Amino acid sequence: MRNIFFIVLFFVFYSCENHRFDKDKRQIMAKDEIRYKLRRAQSFDIKGFKEDTLTAYPDSLFKRPIRYTLDFVYQDSNKVLQKRRGIVIFTPDGRSIISSNIDSTQ
Repeated sequence: MRNIFFIVLFFVFYSCENHRFDKDKRQIMAKDEIRYKLRRAQSFDIKGFKEDTLTAYPDSLFKRPIRYTLDFVYQDSNKVLQKRRGIVIFTPDGRSIISSNIDSTQ
């Protein structure tokens, strides 16, 4: 009976959601979102990455959303190397993407 109690306690303790990897998950989501917008990009590579919290955002529904800025390079369909900057805005809890765009220059 004592062993069953410890086994149940073990599963309850380790089944809780772990938030240590939330930043990594958001970074992957941001990269995937930008890559999806490029469609036919080849040799996609992230050169720089920055995360910050916005104090002011035009949409009053979200207070203090999270902004990810990615500097990246890729080859377009004409095999020309392009350097761009992508910006992805997340909800304050970091689970959903509000908006994303790619700037034409870095």
